[in-house]
Amino acid sequence: MLRCPYCNVDISTRTEVCPLCHTRLTDVGNSGDDIKRTARAYPPRGDLPPLSGNLFDKIYLYSWLCLSVSFVIAELALTRSVRFSWITITVLLYFYILFRLVIRSGEYFPQKVTAHALILTIVIYSLRSVLPEPVIIFEYLLPVLYLVSTIAIAVFLIINFKRPNRYLLNIITVAFMCSIPFLALVIIHEYRSFILSLITMVIGLAVIIGTIAFKAKTIIGELKRKFHF
Repeated sequence: MLRCPYCNVDISTRTEVCPLCHTRLTDVGNSGDDIKRTARAYPPRGDLPPLSGNLFDKIYLYSWLCLSVSFVIAELALTRSVRFSWITITVLLYFYILFRLVIRSGEYFPQKVTAHALILTIVIYSLRSVLPEPVIIFEYLLPVLYLVSTIAIAVFLIINFKRPNRYLLNIITVAFMCSIPFLALVIIHEYRSFILSLITMVIGLAVIIGTIAFKAKTIIGELKRKFHF
């Protein structure tokens, strides 16, 4: 039987971390052989076949791959570039994320917003080759995307104030992204219209500081729970 000296509890099922304090058990006196000799709580999961998954995933991803390769080959043959192919590829990928989240999940709104913000960043950045002034991506498009995403998650947390803990990492992730547009403008030395990106970065930093100030222990607990460190 395994034992955690910090929590002073015996652990009767096989695990590498203490279920209470998330301390790695091999670091506090338990050997790898002790872990192997402990019974499993559940039977081991077998290896999944490489083509496992639901029918929607298979059909959509195979179609996306075939269309993406076809678009790239066709545009290379006609124009010797892939300016428009990347837009089509990223838009189709965004629709997959959108359909996947909507079809397979009826909740987890902050996770959906975070996933949409990430994939829409790729979609918007892929437009740089066709926009007359690509700098507007960092001046207007991305700041608006991150600002709306941050506000949406913040409103959700305010409404669900009784159980916000599981969503704190989502708002921190999106708030960190709020700094990307302004930092990108600084790197490329574009200062014509930086006000919106600056406001977005300031709001993002304020959200991060406020969240950490009021929920530091909860955030550390969530990180331990997710990453077992």
